[in-house]
Amino acid sequence: MSKKFDIISIGSAVRDIFIQNKDLSCQGKICHPFDPSNLGNKITVKEMYFDIGGGGSNSAATFSNMGLQTALISQIANDLPGKEILKTMKKFKVDTSLVNIKKREETGYSVIFLSNTGDRTALIFRGASDFKNFKLKKTNIHSTWLFVTSLNGNLPLLKKLLQIAKKNNIKIAWNPGNKELLSSKSQLKPILQKTDVLLLNIKEAQALTNSKSKNIKPIVSKLSKIAPNAIISVTAGNRGAFVKDKSQLLSAKILDKKVVNATGAGDAFGSGFVSGLHLYNYDIKKALQLAMLNSNSVVTKMGAKHGLLNKPPTKKMLDKIKIKVTLAT
Repeated sequence: MSKKFDIISIGSAVRDIFIQNKDLSCQGKICHPFDPSNLGNKITVKEMYFDIGGGGSNSAATFSNMGLQTALISQIANDLPGKEILKTMKKFKVDTSLVNIKKREETGYSVIFLSNTGDRTALIFRGASDFKNFKLKKTNIHSTWLFVTSLNGNLPLLKKLLQIAKKNNIKIAWNPGNKELLSSKSQLKPILQKTDVLLLNIKEAQALTNSKSKNIKPIVSKLSKIAPNAIISVTAGNRGAFVKDKSQLLSAKILDKKVVNATGAGDAFGSGFVSGLHLYNYDIKKALQLAMLNSNSVVTKMGAKHGLLNKPPTKKMLDKIKIKVTLAT
């Protein structure tokens, strides 16, 4: 019988290169590589930061930090960046026995340009991390949770994961990517109906509900109709985060901290929230508090993992996050 995990994180694992816009200069002046006036110029980079990223690996790091028995399903190449990913996951005590290793491809890369506010522009080379044609290494999977991030539109894989979850009584938390959200409503409907936790940012929630409104209540109301069995979470940047469970809508504001790098904030929130559900026996308030603490912490450091909480927070830490509860419409 295969090993039983608390949670399996499913998604990309890539090599990240971070460059802050202020560290780019042309003849002593700050410049930007996408400015047409800089074509043909050599841009000096003062500092670069290398790290391991990707939604699957970022989320797995949080789960393991929270003390959960964690595995990663991802895909890398048999190259130096791929070996660095495995080394990093081992450091976080994440099981990598379910990771596919491709011999004829290259491990994925992201080159991320950061503004002074921590916002980003990213160049993505998916390489081996592309889930478009991904096939499971094993189907005999045993876990309490499957945490599914972007699969680059691979709905057959998602449906296979749902079948495995149903067969083995596994809960599904889903943070869909843009390619999944572009699928037809008829394709998404049966998936959403089997989702236990749906994690979206405000733009993704608007896309899924065909809404341009910034008002959270009607958006989560629509989401609860198309994902009737799910706890629904929507993050909204500086407005904080919102969670709907049954008839309640919970909201939490962000802590007032300087944002160094917003990369990985969504991964930190989603994985923090599901960790909280697992640790606190579905106490939605505590799960939301843990998610906010993890997300607020990760943005204060460069990279998508170095600012993560390294252990479950104390009650005193949780109480720093104030929760407002209202009736959902």
